[in-house]
Amino acid sequence: MSVVTYETMFLLDANKVSTDADGTKQQIHHVLERHGATLIVSRPWDYNHKLAYPIGKQKKGAFHIIYYTMESTNQRDLERDFALQEGLILRQLTLKLVPKWQEAMLTIARDDASNGFALRGMQDEATVQTDPAAIGMEPVPFNEDGAAAPAGAGREGAPPRRGGRRDMVDKPE
Repeated sequence: MSVVTYETMFLLDANKVSTDADGTKQQIHHVLERHGATLIVSRPWDYNHKLAYPIGKQKKGAFHIIYYTMESTNQRDLERDFALQEGLILRQLTLKLVPKWQEAMLTIARDDASNGFALRGMQDEATVQTDPAAIGMEPVPFNEDGAAAPAGAGREGAPPRRGGRRDMVDKPE
């Protein structure tokens, strides 16, 4: 089995976090350790954040982010246990870290004290020219001046597209 590094962002009940921050953190850590996860970084992201809409009758939430490693086969059971933590975890999102960005993300997560630390770790590399066919996209035709050609240009012999914008035709009255 493969050991994978994950990042999980939790939206927690702000009332429970404000009354017992260490207890809620330990409760999440206990669930992770029960499934064989090894904690790397655990830290608050943003406390008492006003939500765009109420979730579980809560208008405020506390974000907490955790990085951990575990066998990929245990992830489904872990997600189920997180869902059973009613009243504490309002929402959660788990991502598998790309190995290319793993060290940069973990270094920033350990060292940066501000809220948007993860975003600064994702600085783009030099722009790479990619063959559109290699990533499953249709190539975009360009005019002589370098601008994208109108829709349908460069599609000789291709069947007409269905749906989308239709040509405007004057109807006789």
